[in-house]
Amino acid sequence: EDFVFFSGGKICGVVEPTLREFGMCRDAMTQVTVGFSLPKPGTGLGGTTRKPEDMSCNIGADANGENKWAGESVACGKWNGAIAGRLSENAIRCKTVFYREWRRAMWERALYDAVWNVVGAVRDEPTDHSDVAMFFELEASDMMWEIANHLRGGLAVTLIYGFEDRLFSIAEMRGKGEPCELNDNMFDYIQNVFPGRNRMLSEYCNYAKDKRGLLQGVNVPPVPSELTELPSKIRQGNLRADGTI
Repeated sequence: EDFVFFSGGKICGVVEPTLREFGMCRDAMTQVTVGFSLPKPGTGLGGTTRKPEDMSCNIGADANGENKWAGESVACGKWNGAIAGRLSENAIRCKTVFYREWRRAMWERALYDAVWNVVGAVRDEPTDHSDVAMFFELEASDMMWEIANHLRGGLAVTLIYGFEDRLFSIAEMRGKGEPCELNDNMFDYIQNVFPGRNRMLSEYCNYAKDKRGLLQGVNVPPVPSELTELPSKIRQGNLRADGTI
């Protein structure tokens, strides 16, 4: 229980399947969803690693006048307070919650990492996260809803209301200059971690491999056929908090 596990972003991905193999998905286990930058070594002044920066976004006020945040770090488990304190000392927001709420936040972040990178990576021109939010909003939205539906049925995870608004806000406010990338080494921790037969995600991943020359070192699951996928009864639509349809 004294270990600390990180999830989220291109470096960490989703570690839940690995932890589950060892029986370590427990309330007391300290886990953190990363809401701060993770610079590569040697990218700062003098060749040293730059200091992580907070990537959370203030997206307005709620009905009670409290600030709403998107993309903030979230910690749960035995040492969540210590983690939040250490991050706060470095000007990084970190919310402390119980495991169940943390898990919802973690899968919300996983949705962003998977969808934004694959939707942008298949383009002819270099595309960053803000470009996806601006020019490919419908594609990203449709893919998010398909995956969110399967999260509910496959892992009993219902994402918190307004998740679409929060994820688009992250891309619009923090995504400029953040390239859309598909990494062979992280494929099984970012794109290939969701339950169910996510047809749209599979189509994009297979297109990336067959037509764009990406993901050449991984076994991309085939696109599920129409006959093997039961139609969803869940409303297919936009649940953005700003009311955008």
